[in-house]
Amino acid sequence: MNRADARRAGQALEALGYRPVPRAEDADLIILNSCVVRQSAEDKVVGRLDWVRSLKKRRPGTAVVLMGCLVGDVAALQARFPHVDHFVRPSDIEGLASWVEATLPSPLRGEGAEVRGESPTAQPASSLLQGEGAEVSPVSAEVTAMMGCDRHCTYCLVRLRRGPGRSRTIDEIVAEAEALVRAGAKEIVLLGQNIDAYGRDLPGRPTLAALLRRVHAIPGLLRLRFLTSHPADLEDEVIEAVAELPKVCPHWELPVQAGDDEVLRRMGRGYSAAEFLALVERIRARLPGSSIATDVIVGFPGETSEQFERTLELLRAARLDAVHVACYSVRPGTPAARLPDDVPPEEKERRRRAVEALQEEIVGEINARLLGQEVEVLVEELHRGKWKGRTATNKLVFFKDAGDWRGRLARVRITKAGPWSLQGEAAGET
Repeated sequence: MNRADARRAGQALEALGYRPVPRAEDADLIILNSCVVRQSAEDKVVGRLDWVRSLKKRRPGTAVVLMGCLVGDVAALQARFPHVDHFVRPSDIEGLASWVEATLPSPLRGEGAEVRGESPTAQPASSLLQGEGAEVSPVSAEVTAMMGCDRHCTYCLVRLRRGPGRSRTIDEIVAEAEALVRAGAKEIVLLGQNIDAYGRDLPGRPTLAALLRRVHAIPGLLRLRFLTSHPADLEDEVIEAVAELPKVCPHWELPVQAGDDEVLRRMGRGYSAAEFLALVERIRARLPGSSIATDVIVGFPGETSEQFERTLELLRAARLDAVHVACYSVRPGTPAARLPDDVPPEEKERRRRAVEALQEEIVGEINARLLGQEVEVLVEELHRGKWKGRTATNKLVFFKDAGDWRGRLARVRITKAGPWSLQGEAAGET
């Protein structure tokens, strides 16, 4: 979601005549895009803001903007970060351009300006709007389908910062996706904090399945993905649409968060461990080749060792393709923040490592089955002398070949399988 917000902000600034520069020290305008899903993410952006403070002392004319989920109480942020000139809430990305146009010199009037944007909480290669090592790939492009969330997970700040669920119309989404495909994108990724709730706030209540069908029909599009799903909201209609539409990738981002029913209840998730496993089975029964990824939080307030063991039991039973695990951190303002953070940090870390070790074993076995098989890979870029891309099931694949494979669908024969990536050799184009 942050990357999609960053792209929208960048497009708005380019329309005003701004151009990106590789170094913040050379910019007239610095934009930091923030995330507060965990304390570590917030700490990163705060550290970057402190660095920008020192830069602004050397270059007082530099304008600084903070956008993203850290922007809540603006008055408190202004007192804490007086060197920041403007704050942009996630719901007001469009307002950034209006502020820039009204406040800063206009490049279109010949006054000259350059911009540097950063999203310090994402992966380094893709986190920068423009920056060291940043590359904007035309192969896969993200399109926001809806913003905000109507769920009330007790640990999560998304609803507090991004507001309730607000869907864009199908026509608006399709128009943006068509423009991206015309510009060279081969894959569209539809984004929503809980994308299964798409359309419930719109007249006529269009569904995610209907949206998938419309985007699927775009000429020139090779692949279509969507994320993130909620186990309590993913309906069989969507599973059926994925089965029927060949461009839609059979990959599911389906956060479970915990494997113990009492912990799930305190988290406000709205389903049981058995219901999650039943959903996984329904997906696999209709789409046997599906890959499923999940998120897990360890050390939630009150989580006992026995309750954590049930999370491991669920992961053993589900045998998922990826597990993103994080230690619980208190998010001020959430209902969970009122609970005692009673799992010691060292125990949280032990549990995190246990999940990672188990998942490495599971995914290693899953990926080993691909040895000797040919898989279809949408190639994204040349990375350290090898072509890099992903299968429809989101497996990361590397292969060497002298041709130019960027943006093409390659058949790759897998010669080496590890838990986190696959290696292979080109076997032709699909």
